[in-house]
Amino acid sequence: MNDLLDTFAMLAAAMLDDPLLTLANAVAWLDPLWETSDDDVYDEGDGVGLALCITRSAFPDIYAGAVERIRSGASEKELDSFICGEISRRGIPLDNLEFLGYGIPLTAAGVELSDPDLYAARSDLLPLLELFGIRPEPGHYNVEVPDCAYTAGRMIADSLVKQDDERLQQVGWVLAWLFSCSGNTLIDFDDESMAEIPPLSWDENDLAFAIELIEEANGIMGDVTAGLTLLEANPSLFAALETNVQRTYKAIAKMKGKNDELRIRLEWTVTLAGSDGAAIADSELLQLRCDAA
Repeated sequence: MNDLLDTFAMLAAAMLDDPLLTLANAVAWLDPLWETSDDDVYDEGDGVGLALCITRSAFPDIYAGAVERIRSGASEKELDSFICGEISRRGIPLDNLEFLGYGIPLTAAGVELSDPDLYAARSDLLPLLELFGIRPEPGHYNVEVPDCAYTAGRMIADSLVKQDDERLQQVGWVLAWLFSCSGNTLIDFDDESMAEIPPLSWDENDLAFAIELIEEANGIMGDVTAGLTLLEANPSLFAALETNVQRTYKAIAKMKGKNDELRIRLEWTVTLAGSDGAAIADSELLQLRCDAA
C-alpha cells in the first residue's frame, strides 16, 4: 500500500514539474466539462449535469461556483438550490433544474376572458369587465365576450397609456393586460398560448432578450396592480371609464359594416383621490380603421 502511495506522490510531483501537465491538471480540476460538446445530452433526471452544461456557456461564474461546491462535497440538493438561486438572481426565475432542458423558462401572465376559471380566481375583475358587457354565468363552461370588447378595450388602453399622468397610464396597463395588447408576449399570452411558442435557447442573444422581456413584464404587472387599486379607490375615474366604454361601443356600432375610419373623442378629466384637487388629463381624439365585414 505504501508503494502505491509513493508511486502516486511521485507521479503527481512529476506532473507538477511539467508546465503543460500542470495546466492540464488545472483545466481538469476547474473545468470538468472542458471536453463536453453543446450537442451532448444528459440522461433524463440528471439535472445537475444538464445545469453544469448550460451554465458553462450561459453563466460561467455560476458554473465555476457549482464546480467549486462539487469539489467541496456539496450534495445534489445544495447544488440545485445554489444554481436555481443564482440564475433567478440574473433575472430568470427558476425553481427546479429540470426546467433548464426545455429552454429559458418563461411564465405567462396573460388572461383568457372567455375562461370562467379566470373569474373564479379573480372576482375583483368582475366590476371592471362588466363595463365591457362581459358577465360570467354560473355553470357555463365558456364566458361570452362581445365582439367589440377587444376593439374598445384596446382603444381605451392605448388612450390611457399615452396620458401624461402616470396613474392614468397604470389604468391603461390594466386594460392592456386584460385585452392582450401590451406588446409584451408574457403579458398578452396565457399559459396555453405560450406552450405553442418555440422556447428561447440559452444562447447569449435569447438570454438577453428573455431577461428584458421578464423585466418589462414585471413592471407592467406592477402597474396593473396599482391601476386596479386606483380604480377601486376612485369612483370618479371608474365612472369616466364607464362613460368612455359606452361612447366607444356606440361609435363602433355606428361603423358596423362600413369601410371607414372611426373617430372618437375620449374624455379623462377626473379628480383622483390623493391629488391636489385639480382635474387631470384632457380629451383625446382617437382614430381607428374599421373594415367592412
